[in-house]
Formats: sequence, C-alpha cells, structure tokens
Amino acid sequence: MKALLIETGQIIWFNIKNLLLFLIGYRLTAAAVYLQLLNAGIRFSLGRAGYSYLTLENAWKVLASPWTVPVLFVLSAAGLLFLMVEAGGLVAAYSGAMYSLKVPAFQMFIQGVRSAIQQLERGNFRLFFVVLADFLLMNLLYVYRTLTHVKPLNFVIEEMSGRPFILAGAAVVVIICVAAVIPAYFVFHLCMIEQKFYRDGKRSSVELLKGRWLGTVARVVCPQLLIMASASAFYLLLVAASAVFAVLFVRRDLEFAFLIRAADWMEWIVMGLAGMAASLLFFADLTIQYYQYGKSKLEKQHFFYTATAVVSRRNGLAALAVFGLIGGMGLTDAAVNGTFLSNSVVAQTEITAHRGSSASAPENTMAAVAAAVEEMADWAEIDVQESADGVLVLCHDGDLQRVAGVKRDVKDMTYEELGALDVGSWFSEDFAGERMPSLEAVMEYAKGRLKLNIEIKYSGMGSMLPEKVQELVELYEMEDQCIVSCTNINYLRRIKRANPRIKTGYIIPAAFGNYYMDEDVDVISIRSGFITEKLVTAAHEAGKSIHAWTVNEKKELERMRVLTVDNIITDNPVLAREILYRKEATEGLLEYLAMILR
Repeated sequence: MKALLIETGQIIWFNIKNLLLFLIGYRLTAAAVYLQLLNAGIRFSLGRAGYSYLTLENAWKVLASPWTVPVLFVLSAAGLLFLMVEAGGLVAAYSGAMYSLKVPAFQMFIQGVRSAIQQLERGNFRLFFVVLADFLLMNLLYVYRTLTHVKPLNFVIEEMSGRPFILAGAAVVVIICVAAVIPAYFVFHLCMIEQKFYRDGKRSSVELLKGRWLGTVARVVCPQLLIMASASAFYLLLVAASAVFAVLFVRRDLEFAFLIRAADWMEWIVMGLAGMAASLLFFADLTIQYYQYGKSKLEKQHFFYTATAVVSRRNGLAALAVFGLIGGMGLTDAAVNGTFLSNSVVAQTEITAHRGSSASAPENTMAAVAAAVEEMADWAEIDVQESADGVLVLCHDGDLQRVAGVKRDVKDMTYEELGALDVGSWFSEDFAGERMPSLEAVMEYAKGRLKLNIEIKYSGMGSMLPEKVQELVELYEMEDQCIVSCTNINYLRRIKRANPRIKTGYIIPAAFGNYYMDEDVDVISIRSGFITEKLVTAAHEAGKSIHAWTVNEKKELERMRVLTVDNIITDNPVLAREILYRKEATEGLLEYLAMILR
C-alpha cells in the first residue's frame, strides 16, 4: 500500500500545477454550464407537465410527460460528455508524465475534447457508460450525500436507509457494478491511446488483468477508502474550527444557527475537494498499471501534442483562467442568488423572516430586512403598497396609526411625505428615525443576499400594483429569487400572464376547497394551524409548495418539520433554524467549546 501511494504520488506531483489548473478550471466551468442546462431542462419539463415544483407525489406524472424523457436524454448525454472530456484530459496528462513530459493544462482540455469526439466517431458509446460507472463508484459517498439534498429522492433514501435488507441490497448492487466495471478497467487507455474500438479494448483489458484481479480491485478500493476517511476527518476539523469561530466572534444567540449553515457549506466544499482527489488518484494509478502490465513498451505517443500548434502556453493559461473565472462566478451566483433548480428540487425546508425579522427590528423596514440577513433567514416576507404618487413602499396596515402614530392611509400620502415619518420609535427607541423604505431600495439591497416573498396588498382591480411589482422583479432580474403573494387570485393571474417565470403565492386564511389546483398559483401560503398531512400531500401532488405562517412556537415548528412543509414564515428565524436543523453532535460541540473559551 505504501509503495502504491508513493508511485501514484510521484506521477501526480510531476505535473501537479497543470493538473490542478485543469481540474479546478474545468470542473468550475463544466459545473456552471451543466447547472444552467439542468435548470433549463427541469424548468421546461415541469412546465410542460403543468407543475411548478417537483415533489414525491407528482414525480411519476412528470416522468410520464412526453417531453420529460427527451429532456432527460439530452441532460444525460451532456453529463456523459463532460465526464469523458475530463477523463480524456487526465489520461493525456498522466500518459505524458510516463515519458517525463508535462502537458499544459489547456492542452489537457483540448485533448479531452478531441478524445471524446473520437470515441463518438468510432461508435465507442459503451465507453461513456464505463466512465459514468467509474465516476459514480469513485464518488459513491459524495453522490449519496448529494442525493439526500434532492427531492423527492431524499424521501426515498430516508425510507430505505432504515431497512437492513435494503442496505444489503444496495451493497450487492455496488459489488455487481464493480464486477461489471473491472473487466473494462483499461479501456480508457486502450481506446484513447491505442485507438481501439471498445470491444477490442475490453478484450485487451481482460488480457492485461489476468492474474491481477484481486490486486487491481485493492488498488482501486483502498485509495478511495483513504480519501473518504481523510475527507471525513477534514470535515470534522473544519466544523470544529467553525465552532471556535462562532463562540469567539458570532453573536451568542446566532452561534448555533451560524454553525449549522457553516457545516452545510463545509460539507459541499469537502465533497468537491474529495471528488477531485478521487479522480486524480484513480487515473494516476490506472495509467501506472497500464504501462506496467503492457506486454511490450509502447512507442512514445504523440496524441498529447495535438494542441501545441493551436494554442501557446500563455494563451492556454489565459483561456483556462477565463473559463475558471466564468465558472466560479456562475456557481457563486447560483449559490448566492438561487436558481429555479435550487428552489424547485433541492430538499430543504426554508425559513422566511416575517415582515423582515420583525422580532429584532421594526417590521417592513430596512433594519428588519438587514436583521433577516444577519440571522441567516433564506427569505424575507414583506408587505407592499402604493403611495399617492405611485411609488411602491413597504407597509402592512392600510393606515399608519400603529407604526407611525399618524391617522392617514398610505395611499393618500406621497412618497416624500411617507419618507418623513418615523416608523421605528413604536418598536424601540433604538430604532428612532427609521424610515419607510421603497420596494426598489429593498430589492437592490436584498439581491444576492436574501430572497423576497413580496406580498402585495389588494387595492382594487383598477390598481396597477401587480404590474409595477412584476416590472421591478424583471428590472432586478430576480425571477428566481422572488415570490409575489396576494390574497387576491386575480392579481396573481395578471402577474402570471405577464411573466410566467415569476412564482406566485396564494395567501389563504383557512384550508377549504381545491385552491391548490389553480394553474396560476405556485405556492400555497396558509396559517400553520390549518396544515395537515393530507393537505401537504394534496398540494405536493399538484406540484405546489406549502408556506406556513406565522410559526413562532417550538412545538409548532417541530410539527411543520414533521409535515415536511416547504417554507416556514416566522418572527424568529434563528429559533426556526435551530429546530429544523438541530444536530445533537454539533450542538454538543458548540456548548463544550463555549464552556472552555468563555
């Protein structure tokens, strides 16, 4: 084992800078592009099937839609192509290293693309499924963790994980997959370097493996187990460091909520790093074995020089840097601002701060919205009305008596007059002088920080309030970061007619009728006391999400979690996050560190 690691480490270290440049740059770019493809494909499939959200109850109906299978085929083909390009690039890099030749990062990419095209031209389609199987087996733990965050797969996995015979069956399936993949172990090099057809390559692979089956399996499995163990230890170390940071630098009432959010981010980072390490080790050792077991030393291959005349080293690095930057920006934007994919498929009950974080700051003010960000809410629910001169402002009540001590209605005052009012002193002297913000100011602040549930107050059918809100959502390009809610269904229909991409939420006080069947409604916003398992199932079957309001008590928060509502609207987002995502081991660590460090 030690000799194996040394030999593999040497071939990786020989060209480590270019390998990391290629792998990081390519994965960032490919992930950003593929995320957009997934986003568009799932949006299209759900729309054609007549749904806004993917749920366990409507999943089979979505799959039965005539458009879903072609979309899944295109997405799968694109995913296989991305994997093949990476495999081709790594084969080129390590084959060059066997002859003490350093292949530049951008040339790895060019060769990867060229290799993928060559396999398609030769009809080596089965090689694409081999690369998929290898990547899945290399990243089994990380694939599992990813699927637990995706609905409705998370529910199926949760149900299966508690049954021993299911776990045993899964283990058998993995063993069968390994047994099926091992005979084709060397086909990458045989098809890419020796230019063989898949059938001939597999036959030659079996020949090379004679008498070496157990050793080959051990050389595949042991490094992957080592990576998993190292990744787990690294993750625990990062969580411990985050806990120390929380105790020392984060506001005491936010410590646990911060640690929960940090642990989630750390998990994704560690999985990404472990996935790259798995690919580096697998293809490095595969290349070493290929050249060791070959019956005769192959002539020096020139396939990894094909890009030399096309691009210089400097231009190649510049292009790779640009691709990496674009990919990084795309993934960061998706992570921060959200996408249709994350809002419709990612399995997580989200938390909405009611009227901003109205327990920490005066409702519907910039201070309340800022507090929602600080308290790590996913959304802020805000109430919007129109001033006498047509400006959209935040205020819940029609009159200003409660929040400003003025016996006048919002609609009768200009924006300048409203801006002169103190809407913070009623809450606390600490907020004296707080002003009523415009919706545009809030959207400008929230973009990239916080998603918005914009409740528009009904002010008659002649009002242009729905269209004005729609135009602002489009102006700030926040279609995937906003929901527009209202108690009036006609307002929602007007928004949907103008822009079907904008999610609409129907606010109802009680659960009567089949309101969740309306095609112009994406979200059912309902008082938590009326929510039952039957209601959640019916709404999810119709492809709608359930937002429960206003949930502040611990027992009700726990009930909403059990019922798997999609979003909880609360005055206390910190408490909600602690209840929803409580992890006893993490909480215990935080308490222990707090006791030591304070």
